Amino acid sequence: MNTHLSRRWFLKGTLATAAVAGLSACSASGGSGQSGSRTLVYVDSDTPPSFDTDTNGAQDTGENIVANCYGGDIVAFDKVAGPGGVLMADVLRPGVRGGIANGFAEQIDVSDDLKTYTFHLRSDVKSSLGNTLSADDVVWSYERNLALKQTGAFMANAMGVTADKQVVKVDQHTVRFELDNPSPIFLKVNAAKLYSGLVDSVAAQEHATSDDPWARDWLSQNTAGFGPYAVTDYRKGQYVHLDVNPHYYGEKPAYSKVVWNAVPTSANRAALLRAGDADIAVKLTPPQIKQAEQAKLSVTSYESNQIKSLQLNTKYGPLADYRVRQAIAYAMPYDEILSSVYLGTAKPVHSPLPTSYPGYTDEYWTYATNVDKARALLRDAGVDGFDLTVSYATNQYDDPLIAPIVKSALGDIGINVTLEGLPQATYFEKVYARKGQAYLMNNWPFVADPGYALGVYWKSTAFNNVGSWSNQQFDRLVDSMLVETADERRLALAKQAQQIYARELPWILLGNPGWHVAHSAGVSGLTWYPNNGVRFEDVKPA
Repeated sequence: MNTHLSRRWFLKGTLATAAVAGLSACSASGGSGQSGSRTLVYVDSDTPPSFDTDTNGAQDTGENIVANCYGGDIVAFDKVAGPGGVLMADVLRPGVRGGIANGFAEQIDVSDDLKTYTFHLRSDVKSSLGNTLSADDVVWSYERNLALKQTGAFMANAMGVTADKQVVKVDQHTVRFELDNPSPIFLKVNAAKLYSGLVDSVAAQEHATSDDPWARDWLSQNTAGFGPYAVTDYRKGQYVHLDVNPHYYGEKPAYSKVVWNAVPTSANRAALLRAGDADIAVKLTPPQIKQAEQAKLSVTSYESNQIKSLQLNTKYGPLADYRVRQAIAYAMPYDEILSSVYLGTAKPVHSPLPTSYPGYTDEYWTYATNVDKARALLRDAGVDGFDLTVSYATNQYDDPLIAPIVKSALGDIGINVTLEGLPQATYFEKVYARKGQAYLMNNWPFVADPGYALGVYWKSTAFNNVGSWSNQQFDRLVDSMLVETADERRLALAKQAQQIYARELPWILLGNPGWHVAHSAGVSGLTWYPNNGVRFEDVKPA
């Protein structure tokens, strides 16, 4: 990592620790759009706790680093104009190749039975460390996914890859995936795969040890990808500096440097943007989004694929009974949450599938606020109140506001809630250790496919199934969807799965906060991707 930084660079990197007052001397250079402007200043609530998302669960900050430094896996999404002209990844186009760009591949061969996918890799793709992408990197990256058995393994499994032998090196620049079953969404999952792929295996293996054969320690603090950027300096909880990959094969991004500052308070992030000391600010509260618009700043928004929910540990006492979970759902004041927390910037959620995704139906959704029905369900379950701890991450703007509303609503039906606000890293450690009772969390299924979107959080074996819900019929439906090639049949299976979900209700679905990114009028090109992050290579001076 580069430790020899100019004073101007250092000042930008430490905005997160400075008082908001007096920051005008450190103005962002990117937002002005001036000639020669090369640095983009981005403010988020935190830095990633790790750059290795395959060992830290689904954390948005980590996913955003991987998207910018690794670029996903082999293929990528095309970009299209979405509703209102907002640029977006082309995730909704049907067909095996629909919406897919070749990415790091020069040519892709797909067998008629959708069981064999062969990639002829470009010869000009190099990592930020100068190593040329080869079939060995692809094979090693998938071996790592399967060995770690976390989210990367889930995504590989969703592609139909369950064993090392299925990823075959044909020659130095050709790799073949040999699946046991047809996979109509293989390329779509691959384009969204932000978990340990593709890794420069030459660099990673130089830092592997007998105790750490997959270089987890090194990759947690360093990037080794083939994408447009690389991390050059990092101070956890304060800043991340990214430089353009000097060997990047594609069009060079407009901004050669990105300074990512961690600014925990949303009001301070908004103030930096208004003062011209940041070009892009994310995770602003709805009032601050509206204030940004009034200040003639720009806000790029898209309905997105997000699910804000109260995730329940179905192994904890009364929560094992679906009637208790239903009671909690009927107790929730959905309208109050949408109006008082989100001020109309969020939308209701009536299915575990995002509204825009194929297969969505709200036919089985009966949950509207009904306290009497909630109490009756608890009586039917033989439950006369109980204690429940609701955990949430304090760095999220909405969770600290939603938490007391949940506490009050559940108190009305006899459930005594203790609120536990935690720092992001501590919170996620608890979530993925399955040690909590209930969690407020925001999730987003990367792939616009019902089999993937339903399986990633609720299949019994999914790493992200933090509530440990298990339903064998639901699992079978997900497995069938992942290999079913007939669209009509896939949608019918999705409908059955949503019916099971609506009855069992492992998570209480509260709303879709949407994707809202505030930015200077001096930058343009912000594009929505299914991880709801910001890809800096898309951003250009206006």
